[in-house]
Amino acid sequence: EKMDKNSIEYSSYSFSHAMQNGFYFPKEPTTDALNIYSTFKTDSLLVKYSSKMTYEASRGFWQNEKYTTLDLNENLKRVVKNGIPVFGLYGKDDGLFSESQVRNIENLIGENNLEYLFNCSHNLFIDQQTKFIDALKKWTE
Repeated sequence: EKMDKNSIEYSSYSFSHAMQNGFYFPKEPTTDALNIYSTFKTDSLLVKYSSKMTYEASRGFWQNEKYTTLDLNENLKRVVKNGIPVFGLYGKDDGLFSESQVRNIENLIGENNLEYLFNCSHNLFIDQQTKFIDALKKWTE
């Protein structure tokens, strides 16, 4: 409670705590998602590269982006006003964004430009791979 909410320590602790409590994992993962996640534990190349994540990467992001306090609503409004299409993919089990935040983004970018996926957390490309790819195809055609 006494930690600086803009600090790397706070964001790292919160992220770690959320991961340990399953906040970045779908409540009801699909069989496909479970198969993909299991590959991360057995594929030697994936194990090799995923184990190389360092503190410096997240620290660099924190120093440059201040993502715990970042509000991009005005920027997003300007981008959309200039006719640049913006698309959003969010998992309903993510935990980083509340439903009201996702709906606010949807109001800014348009209902057809946002997918809010069930049985999906932070890793949409794994949790709902087919729906993720389908959305990308739809938006790039």
